[in-house]
Amino acid sequence: MTPDLTFVTETFRKFNLLIFSTGLPLPKICLTHARTFRGKLVYRRRISPLGSTTSDFELRISADYDAPEEDWEDVVIHEMIHLYIAFNGIKDSSSHGPVFRKMMNDINLKHGRNITVSTRTTKEQQDSDKRVRGHFLCIVKFSDGRLAVAPVAKSRVFQLWNEFEKFPNAVALKWVGSTDPWFNRFPRVIKTKLYLTSATELLPHLKGGLLLGRDGNTVRVVSQRCSPDELLP
Repeated sequence: MTPDLTFVTETFRKFNLLIFSTGLPLPKICLTHARTFRGKLVYRRRISPLGSTTSDFELRISADYDAPEEDWEDVVIHEMIHLYIAFNGIKDSSSHGPVFRKMMNDINLKHGRNITVSTRTTKEQQDSDKRVRGHFLCIVKFSDGRLAVAPVAKSRVFQLWNEFEKFPNAVALKWVGSTDPWFNRFPRVIKTKLYLTSATELLPHLKGGLLLGRDGNTVRVVSQRCSPDELLP
């Protein structure tokens, strides 16, 4: 199954009662298309002379993965442990330090769960998305020779077309159209965000790519017969 808002909300409420005695506030729940994690809790921390406080909790769940219902429940509970620690101002040595691990192990033992330390996705999970999707790719070369790629959301292509040229230390860039499923692993960006990669990693997936150009508010194909090397900036 792939999670939806109803499932995540009902799962949160179910285990808030069963495990946390309804002691957790319901965070804002947001579905994403992230390829690097299945669940993530984000919040704002304010520090004052009286100490630190946390607020604006948001539970992000990636809807790009198909997994058994029990696995998704464990993902939600994992993030609920983070919420419990942050909401109650409990100090831990790291994100998954001794406090987190003790709570996780206690819940697994008492409730028969299989919560793990990480909800980040593996390379195998990232490679499992074989859907053919169109991508507008901005490929950037930095002054130190490194390369980065950004699959840009279709609605933001014109807004970001010139913005990437201003990216710190960027010396060259090209826009490429591709349907290679390898690019599905990257979340589509709506701001100037780049994912570091390398020519060795990119080149096999640029085969069949189209060099793109812009005429006003129209994206046009400059060349359909570029070799992968020619699509690198």
